[in-house]
Amino acid sequence: MKKLKRKVEEDRLFQTIDDDPRLADTVSIDDTIETNVEDLFKVVGTSDEKIEKLDSTPYSYWSLTFKYLFKNPLVIVCLVVLAVLIFFTIFGPLMRNYPILEKSGSGYAAINRWKEVIGPNAEHWFGVFYPSGSAVFEGTDLWYIVWKGSQLSLILGTVVALIDTVVGIIMGSLWGYFRWLDPILIEFRNFVNNIPTLLLDILLMQILKPSFWVLVFLLTALGWIGLAGFIRNQIIIIRNREYNIASQTLGSSSVTMITHNLLPYLVSVIITVVSTAIPEAISAEVGLAYFNLSFNASNNEITLGQVLTQVSRSLSWMEHPYLLIAPMMVMAPLTITFFYLGLALADATDPKSHR
Repeated sequence: MKKLKRKVEEDRLFQTIDDDPRLADTVSIDDTIETNVEDLFKVVGTSDEKIEKLDSTPYSYWSLTFKYLFKNPLVIVCLVVLAVLIFFTIFGPLMRNYPILEKSGSGYAAINRWKEVIGPNAEHWFGVFYPSGSAVFEGTDLWYIVWKGSQLSLILGTVVALIDTVVGIIMGSLWGYFRWLDPILIEFRNFVNNIPTLLLDILLMQILKPSFWVLVFLLTALGWIGLAGFIRNQIIIIRNREYNIASQTLGSSSVTMITHNLLPYLVSVIITVVSTAIPEAISAEVGLAYFNLSFNASNNEITLGQVLTQVSRSLSWMEHPYLLIAPMMVMAPLTITFFYLGLALADATDPKSHR
């Protein structure tokens, strides 16, 4: 009502001035408007704290990422399963400590305590390893060798995955950003893909003595190419977009362009590829162990690959399935949890899901 009254008064004032322009020198429009200011506004005071306070919390990329990640109940289940596997990998051999090898005059020799197959029981939770033809694991506690093998396999898989990821991201970024590298690395990739990997591994293992770092080198020498090629393709797609061209025009360096403009855009897709890196490294070691290209169990270096190899080479697992089920109870959940966590993390890191 007050606003309407004020508007009517202003209209009358301007109409009067229009009828007689000489009144503009005698009538102050500001004075007329100020008389109605108190009716239109109410001073409530000021507060520095309220001025600084934002109506909504600031946007945080990683806080929203983990918020969306932990909303998924299957992610919680996978994290619990992974924590349980890691716990038993560390402390499992200590719960049932049955040494596999004992010191003899000429070195280490297998301990043969049992002369019959013993299935899972209160004393031997996974049973006794007794496949025919196994000179190293014969007659030993399966619980101990499975978790002991998981230790070395998980360490090897983690180290290999980290090296492949770092090298793959660096080489893929350079490969996709610098055009002069493209023909060189493409020819290198084509040359490597035409060489049977198993043949190359056999040749290298004949030259090199099997050890932890030799196997790491064997698995990472060419393992980064797949990730590098994937990142190269993604960078080529987004390299010439408007914001990248504008950044180059403003003088951004190549390192800044790669680390600030290109790689952050590819976080979700990179995580999708890297999610299977650890299980793939463990599976690769299983394949090498089958062809006797992995660690030497006689030196007390045990992996899941060696356990599965010894079981698969014997027909005992057909009559006693626990021999195969026990190591697969570790291998299968480990692979599934890493794979699903990688997919869930890829979805959570996608900025489009933060809307």
